Amino acid sequence: MIKNHLKEWRARQTQRGLSKAALARRIGVSRSYVTRMEQGKALPSLAVALALAQFFDCTVDELFQLQPEYTLGPIEFCDTDMLPNGHHNED
Repeated sequence: MIKNHLKEWRARQTQRGLSKAALARRIGVSRSYVTRMEQGKALPSLAVALALAQFFDCTVDELFQLQPEYTLGPIEFCDTDMLPNGHHNED
């Protein structure tokens, strides 16, 4: 699960008049999508997460954090996993 700090970051801006609708317009999504993200019912795409971080002048990590129970351990690859172009085979 991803811990979401979007609501807290928006609350800091609310004192300056930032509504969900205004934030949604600024980052190019719907107001209902902002609501669902704040409630943890929707995960943003990478583009939306980056737009939010840029808007709030913070890092994506400050807005969204992967919870420990979902953190993957170290990923190990062997030479047979490598494709000819140097990328890892994900099959």
